[in-house]
Parts: sequence; structure tokens; C-alpha cells
Amino acid sequence: MSNLNQVGTWVRRGSLAAGIAFTATAEYELARRLGAKPPIAVMLPLALDCYVIAALRWFRAFDIFLSLTLMGAAQVAAHALEAGVLKVSLNLVTVVSLLVPISLWRTHALARQTPRAATRPATVPPVQPPSSGLPEKTSGGAEVTLDRMTEQDATETPELPPGTGQDVEGAPRLLTSRDVADRFGVDPSTVRSWVASGTLEVHEKTPRGHNLFHPDKLPQEARS
Repeated sequence: MSNLNQVGTWVRRGSLAAGIAFTATAEYELARRLGAKPPIAVMLPLALDCYVIAALRWFRAFDIFLSLTLMGAAQVAAHALEAGVLKVSLNLVTVVSLLVPISLWRTHALARQTPRAATRPATVPPVQPPSSGLPEKTSGGAEVTLDRMTEQDATETPELPPGTGQDVEGAPRLLTSRDVADRFGVDPSTVRSWVASGTLEVHEKTPRGHNLFHPDKLPQEARS
């Protein structure tokens, strides 16, 4: 499947590069025949090609149709002038002059609409440990189920910064569940299960009910 995706990607890129290379020359010559100087004449194929790339990149049907129509109109006009079928006229100059503003408008419209939809934060459900329905025995004989641990996860808010504690001079900074989990290399839910089983001692609680731990009361291997 990955090989097919790579082939499709390179086919699209090759097609786009060939189309731009073929049409850009005629668009440049069209601008030159209408009196534009070389540095300015380059802007016609550049504006059209950027619009085509944006339309194909974000795959908007209307813009794909419009961008290719504008590109095709420029091609027809360029080759008709070269063959002598058309002559420079006010109508032709007006039509060609409108190609760049239209391309500019639609390119910026695509660029403003698509990233806003792409960066909209998705609603991600909270990750909860799988419930086996079996109670776990604690050291004191009490039963602590995973459902109770899940309820405690819901009340534990992640906005507590690392190192939360009293800023009293000489007093060690208390640790949150996340701090302790980082020291042990485990998930915060594991720290809460240690608290429930009595393996880990809670030094105090915040006004909102969050656990705080004294660094000197952690197991020796967790201190750092």
C-alpha cells in the first residue's frame, strides 16, 4: 500500500510540474505581447500557477475548475496571438488583466479557509485505564476498584505545574502526582493507585483536593 501511495504522489507531482512548465512559457509570452516588461510579464504565469497549485493542494472543485479555466484561457489567447488569429485589442487586454486579480483573490481565499479548518482542535476523549471489573486488594484489606480510580482521574486536573508546593524559604518544594510519575517513569494513574493502596504517603492536599507529596518521603530510588 505504501508503494502505491508513493507512486501516486510522484505521478501527481510529475503531472503538475509538466503542466506548469508547458503553460508558463505561453503565459509569459502573452504578457510580453500585451506590452508587459520581462520582470512584470513573469507575474502572470506565477499568479496563475500558484492558484492552480493551491486549488489542487486543497482540492476544492470550484477552484480547480476556475483555475484551470483561467490557465486554459491564457493558453488559447497566447497561441491565437502567435498564430495571427487574434490581434491585440482592448477586450483582450481587459480579459488578460483580470486573470491576475482573480487568481490572487481565490488563492488567498483558499489559504485563509483551509488552515482554519485543519487546525481546529479535535475533541479527544480522556484516556482511561481499561476496567476489568475485578477489585484490587489493598494492604489494609480494603477493596479499591478501577472504577474508583477512574473517578479520581476525572477530578485530577492537568493544569498543576511541576514542582507545585509552598514557597517557604528552606522548605522543600512539594511534588504533584505528575512529578512523582515522571520520577518513577510511570503513568499518573499508577501513582494514584499507590496512594489508594497506602504504598505512597500524601503529604497534604491543595484546596481543590489534589495530592501533594514530600520529596523526602518518596522511596529512596525515586529521589533525585
